[in-house]
Amino acid sequence: MKRIACSVLASLSLLSACGNDATTTPAVAPANPAAAPAESPEPPANADMDAAVKVLMAKPEQAVEKIEMQHILIAFQGAPRMSGITRSKDEAKALAQTVYAEAMGGGDFDALVKQYTNDSAPGIYPVTKAGRTEWVKGFGDVGFRLKVGEIGVSPWDATASPFGWHIIKRLK
Repeated sequence: MKRIACSVLASLSLLSACGNDATTTPAVAPANPAAAPAESPEPPANADMDAAVKVLMAKPEQAVEKIEMQHILIAFQGAPRMSGITRSKDEAKALAQTVYAEAMGGGDFDALVKQYTNDSAPGIYPVTKAGRTEWVKGFGDVGFRLKVGEIGVSPWDATASPFGWHIIKRLK
């Protein structure tokens, strides 16, 4: 846990040095099935959320009518319909990067949901192509591009993902 806190603080330092660049498209990288220690916050080379955005958006949506996703919502103070959240937007982005890296490193996604989500666990939702407009736009944009078992991120965007960062794993 101490290493996670140190990683978050280090990420915040880097984040403040880079400015406040909000990405408006989802990010993805294939899930790593190899198990890693739950406290390992060091991101693997393929766990850069912002870099993975380009990879995801180059992929077409999957030709399926229905998917099932599980997600971790990392919200921030001031996000719509979110109460009791005290972290800033910058802190939320840094935490989302850390959680994403842990998931990509083989962390137990269910355990990560229970530990970090600002939604209710287990955070599993079926979504159809016809009904996807009932969801946050970024949620469907990520989910329908993922293959089963892949993990992606819908970063905060005032329109596409207004509640914060959604770290999403496609289950079916």
